[in-house]
Amino acid sequence: MKKITLLAVMMTTMVATAQQTFEVAWDQSTETANASFTLLVGDTVNWTWANAAPHDVQPAPGEMDAPGDFGSDIQTGQGMSYSYTFTEPAVIDYLCTIHPGAMNGTLTVEATMSVQDQFERNITFFPNPVKEDLKIRSLFSIDTYEIYSTTGKKVSEGVGEGTFTSLNTSHFPAGVYFVTVKSEALSATIKLIKE
Repeated sequence: MKKITLLAVMMTTMVATAQQTFEVAWDQSTETANASFTLLVGDTVNWTWANAAPHDVQPAPGEMDAPGDFGSDIQTGQGMSYSYTFTEPAVIDYLCTIHPGAMNGTLTVEATMSVQDQFERNITFFPNPVKEDLKIRSLFSIDTYEIYSTTGKKVSEGVGEGTFTSLNTSHFPAGVYFVTVKSEALSATIKLIKE
């Protein structure tokens, strides 16, 4: 019995250390790609109002997978926030009921996933293909990025700007590139097409 109890305590500790809190700047400029994530059971999302307009966070109409207590009241004022910790696997479409066409996303909550997998699943590059400005979004803070040609030549590098980074690619010749994004010990590489 002692061995089973010790194993249960160790497993609970391992799950607790994997739990993370992710920040979302919530306003009318929030694109669906900036509000859609793959989370792990136990993770928390904190939506912070990025402007003074009224907003809320609510399940989309007809959404059946959202927990019954998920959703905020309408709040007005920059810096207001709403946090929710997800305790069960689900796929939840959500939105701001005041700005549903501009502020919406999907949360996929999984029971198990490595931190590396979560990092890789939550790196978004848009637009892709790109003509000029490339946006990189991550749930994890971006430390650095490097862009390589198909021949392996490094054509650009830079320092991340938190969880959202923007860079100009207008000087790149058209073609295929590989973008490597790093966050501490985590790394992911995505194929990028430059028009």
